[in-house]
Amino acid sequence: MYEDITPERIRNRILGRLKTDLQTREGSFTNDVIAAASVEISELYHSLDALLPSFYVDETSGQFIDRQAGIVGIGRKLGTRASCVITFAGSSGATIPAGAVYYTASGLAFSLEEAVTLQDGTGEGTLTASEVGDAYNIAAGEIVSALRNYSGVTGFTNAAADGGADPETDAALLARYLERMRKPATSGNPYHYQRWAKEVEGIGAARVVSKWNGPGTVKVIVADQDLQPATAAAVAACAAHIEAERPCGPEVTVEAARTLEVRVEAAVTLESGFSRPAVQTALREALEDHLRQLAAAAFDGAVDLQFERMDAGSYEVLFNRVAFLLLSIPGVVDYTSLQLNGGSSNLAVPADALPVLTEVTVT
Repeated sequence: MYEDITPERIRNRILGRLKTDLQTREGSFTNDVIAAASVEISELYHSLDALLPSFYVDETSGQFIDRQAGIVGIGRKLGTRASCVITFAGSSGATIPAGAVYYTASGLAFSLEEAVTLQDGTGEGTLTASEVGDAYNIAAGEIVSALRNYSGVTGFTNAAADGGADPETDAALLARYLERMRKPATSGNPYHYQRWAKEVEGIGAARVVSKWNGPGTVKVIVADQDLQPATAAAVAACAAHIEAERPCGPEVTVEAARTLEVRVEAAVTLESGFSRPAVQTALREALEDHLRQLAAAAFDGAVDLQFERMDAGSYEVLFNRVAFLLLSIPGVVDYTSLQLNGGSSNLAVPADALPVLTEVTVT
């Protein structure tokens, strides 16, 4: 903003304002003093650029987003730790102490919440991730090693872990702040339910349907930060939070969004030097990003005030948009066949569902 205010320009402007007969040529005392001051004044102007993100926050404003959001009572979600059940096998009476550490093959660490003593050769405990994050939502059997071995324990296996959520990103926090400022939530209107839902850890988007089952009913459909169906734990926490905040009267239902599987199959003609596996990977990435944006717009861009029918809020994955994304990939000359869920028409997504890419095939 102040790039054109250079030390030379400042110096010349000051020299032009002098009304004395002092010598001002290059190398004179007056010129040297003014030149030094001009550098400091120029740096002061340039430092003002750093203040703009604190007054007019955007995704690059960093900590100033937290400060601005804090003024209206919005705090950054710090993320949550995943947990799972671990089952031990071994000799009866063998004990695994609380705090025992176990690892996945990739090095993710979990610690045992409570001491476990084996009875009849088996015992169960709860493992909690060492850090917050979605990466700790591991599948069953992924824990493969322990920090140390314990006498009498011959094996262990874990159930699937869930409940882990990443800390809120700058973009997500900014979106919640702007939503608060632009969408007035009051007296239990749909914006209010949307705000309450998104205040909960593990909830990244929410769609509110008034009168979904007649007068006096409200449905809140929730998704996680990655625009995937929210976990059962997050849904329960969301329902409890809304119940504590909402005004009396309506019957509120909180549900995780359903999944609508999306499959894309394409036969393409490629330029020399490009491979189909690379095109397939690029297409998958492009489609995943597009589906996230589509779902985000449907869930956050329009709170459904009063649907007469649930299908009134459906949205579409456009076949031509998929074709455009395919033809935009470097190396793709044309396609001879393209199918979206086995057809060549737009794909309707129900109001309470999220399009989730499950298969991409490029031949």
